[in-house]
Amino acid sequence: MNESNQHRKLNTSSAAHSGASSARGTSGTGSASGSGRKINRSGASAGTSAGASRTVYHAPGSAASGTSGRAAAPRSVSGGSGHTAASRPASGTSGRTAASRSAARPAAGGSSAHAPAPRARKKKKGGALKAVLITLCCVFGALALGLFGLYQWVVHSISPEGGNPTINEIINTPTEYKRDVVNVLVCGIDYEEGRAYTGDGSNDGMTDMIMYVNFDVANHKINMLQIPRDTYPGEKYKHGNTGKINAVALHNDGIGSLMELIYEQYKLPVDYYVTIDMQSLKEIVDYFGGIEVYIPKDISFKGSTLEQGYRNLNGEAAEFFVRNRNYAQSDIARLDMQRYFYQGLFARIRTATVWDLAKLAPVALKYVETNIPMDQLISMGVSFLQVDSANIMMCKLPTYSAAQRYNDQSHLICDVAKTTDLLNQYFRTYGGPVYELDVPTLATVGESTDPNVQYMGQLDTEAETAQTGG
Repeated sequence: MNESNQHRKLNTSSAAHSGASSARGTSGTGSASGSGRKINRSGASAGTSAGASRTVYHAPGSAASGTSGRAAAPRSVSGGSGHTAASRPASGTSGRTAASRSAARPAAGGSSAHAPAPRARKKKKGGALKAVLITLCCVFGALALGLFGLYQWVVHSISPEGGNPTINEIINTPTEYKRDVVNVLVCGIDYEEGRAYTGDGSNDGMTDMIMYVNFDVANHKINMLQIPRDTYPGEKYKHGNTGKINAVALHNDGIGSLMELIYEQYKLPVDYYVTIDMQSLKEIVDYFGGIEVYIPKDISFKGSTLEQGYRNLNGEAAEFFVRNRNYAQSDIARLDMQRYFYQGLFARIRTATVWDLAKLAPVALKYVETNIPMDQLISMGVSFLQVDSANIMMCKLPTYSAAQRYNDQSHLICDVAKTTDLLNQYFRTYGGPVYELDVPTLATVGESTDPNVQYMGQLDTEAETAQTGG
C-alpha cells in the first residue's frame, strides 16, 4: 500500500546576508536647513570606508516628516560617517526610537534575520471526516462488488446448463394464488456407478426420488407427495421400455417433461423444480457432522447393518439407510423409511448456524440444480424456517402391483380413486377439487397401498422418545 504523500514544509525565511548592500544616498554634503532637520556628521569610525552611508532623521512635526509625534523612516544618503543615529537619538522624538522602528522594518533590497516565520497552514476541520467517509465508501463499494459476484456465481452454479428448460406456463399455479402457494417438483437423480440406464450402457441419471411439494406460504403449511419411481407413466412419454416414471426425464426433454406429466395426469400445477444428485448425500451428511436419525427397525443387506434406535448416521450409513429396499414391499417400504431421514435432516437444518450453511454451500452448489429465481429461493428458505413441524405432512401415491411385467420389469399402477381423494384433501385446498384424473392404468392385482399420511411432528415425537430411552 502506498504511503500517503506528506507536505514538504518550505523554509520561506532567509538569513541576513553578510555585507548587506547599503542604501544609496545623494552625493555631497549639505548644511542643516531652517526646517529643523538635524544631520549627524560625526566622523567615520576605524575600519569604515569614507563612502559609508549616513542616516538622516526628520525632527518630529517637520514638514519633511509629514507625521506628528512619530519619527520618520530612515533615509540613507551618501557621504557620511559610519555611525548611525541609533547611538544619539534626535531630540524631541517620542518614546519610540528610530532604532526600534528600523529594527522592526528591514532595509529595502534585503531581508532581516529576525523576520517572522510564515504561519503554518491550518488543517481543515473536515479533512479527517472526509478521509473516513472516502474509506468507508471504498470498503462498501468493494463489498457490494464482492456480493454481486458471489450472487452471480451462485445463480450460475444452480442454473441448468444451456439455460432453463422450456416449460409451458399453463402448468404453473394459477395467477390468483401465486403469492400464497408455491408448487415445486423435487427429484433425486441417481448417477450410481455400474448402472446402465440407456441403450449405449451409459448412466445419464434416473429420477429415482420424485416428490411433489405444495408450499402453502400464506398458512405456513407444507404437504409433500412421494411418487414411487416404478409408477407406470403411460405411453405418451417415452420411458425406455421400462414402464416406469423415473425414466421419463431421461428419455424425453429432461425435467420439464416430467413436470408436464405431473400436471397433465394428476392435475397438479408445478411452478419450479429442484434436482439433487444422490451422490451428494454422503457429503452433505458428513459436512453436518452426521445426522441424528431414529431407525424404527433393524436393517441388514449385503453385510451392512443398522440397528433399531436413535443413531448418529455418517454419510455412508445415511446413504445405505435411504437406498436400501430389502423389504417385503421394496420401494413402497423404502419411501416410509426415508421419512425418518427427512425428519432428522429438517431438524438439523433448523439448528444450523451460519457457519454450518457456509460449509454446506459448496456441496449444495455442486450437486443442486433449480430454476427457482434466487430472490424467490431465499424467500422460500426464510418461510420454511417459520413452518412448525406439526404442519409438515408427508404421504405417498397409492398404487397397485401390475398384473404382469412390462418388458420383463415390474412396475406399479396408480389407484386413481384413492389418489383423487388424497389430492383434493391435501393439495387442492386453494383451487377447488378435481374429480377426474388422466392417469393411465393397466391390469392390477391385490389391494392398493395406503398413502400413510404422517406429520413431521409425529416423527419428531418418535425420535425424542427413542432418544430418551423410551
